[in-house]
Amino acid sequence: MEAASTQAYSTKSVPAAESFNMRICYVNYLLFGTCLGGFFVISGLMGNIVTIIILGRERKKSSTINCLFMLAIADAFVLLNYGVILVPNGIYAVVLETFSVGRMNLYRFTWTYLTSAARIFNQVSIFITMLVTFQRYVSVCLPLRAKQLCSVKLVNILVFISYLVSVVYFSPNFALYYLVKHSSGLFQPKVHHFVQNPLYQLLYSIIGFCLMTYVIPVTTLGFMSIQILRGLRRQANTLQQSQGETSVRKDLTRSAIAIVGICVICQSFSTANRILMWVFGNGYGRAVTCGGHLYLFMLVPHVMMVFNSAFNFIIYITLAKGFKKKVQRLFSRSRVAPACTSANVPSRPETAVVPSEDS
Repeated sequence: MEAASTQAYSTKSVPAAESFNMRICYVNYLLFGTCLGGFFVISGLMGNIVTIIILGRERKKSSTINCLFMLAIADAFVLLNYGVILVPNGIYAVVLETFSVGRMNLYRFTWTYLTSAARIFNQVSIFITMLVTFQRYVSVCLPLRAKQLCSVKLVNILVFISYLVSVVYFSPNFALYYLVKHSSGLFQPKVHHFVQNPLYQLLYSIIGFCLMTYVIPVTTLGFMSIQILRGLRRQANTLQQSQGETSVRKDLTRSAIAIVGICVICQSFSTANRILMWVFGNGYGRAVTCGGHLYLFMLVPHVMMVFNSAFNFIIYITLAKGFKKKVQRLFSRSRVAPACTSANVPSRPETAVVPSEDS
């Protein structure tokens, strides 16, 4: 994951922090990690659950709806993992400012293992974001191949492959570090020898990680997004479409582009963190410890990852009018239904979340 060593997440005092006010470290974790990160976790989980409920009913109608449904599931798992990491640790640190075996064991266990699980789901989220953009790219730029390349069955297969690739690539992270229980009851993080191999760190932890999580996705997303915008501009000049169809297509395209933009920005912090790990080398663990040069940056990549998984619901509400109406109906149904009957409410066709066909 993001840490070069589980020591990076220890708030126990080290020489670099001897003259540093430890309370500042605890308060920083509480405010930035627990409060801000926790807010994103809770609000993001609520938003993703609503998204899953709404899109789950119609995911078989469109490959794009199916993609967004799968994206919400992956994002929910990212938030669940980070909810366990960020929320209790900050509260625990402030309540028990003095050294506590229980607090340190929770701290080291969650950062050692749950961040690795979160990375798997985050990578799946990146792959599905690419898949959503690909659906729009085919729909706008290759409409004659839409029926062939934009099918619910194909999306399910590609999502399964995304999970498989993510698990295979990031599973070694679970074996990089292990916890040994000291006689005092404190878990001591240990590092396997192969992790310290310079070739392994360069090829897997730096180059491989950056290519998998940022360079390849950003290059692909950037290319497809530019082509989508160019294709829409050409269509606007050559095609006469109904106002409703044009509005739905624009909403969907704006949503896809916004998702891409947020993903690129948020994932850049994890890539920057990996580069810092390579630059600092063995001194990275000390640099992110309380009082170190990078301590205030230590939580940023993780909180931005949480923000990325939480913000898609806001994008849908803001840019997709059909989805917004669905949410309004979902929360007003129980209140409106008793007062309305089929006799006094005219039937109207339901506004789709996204087009039923990706063409």
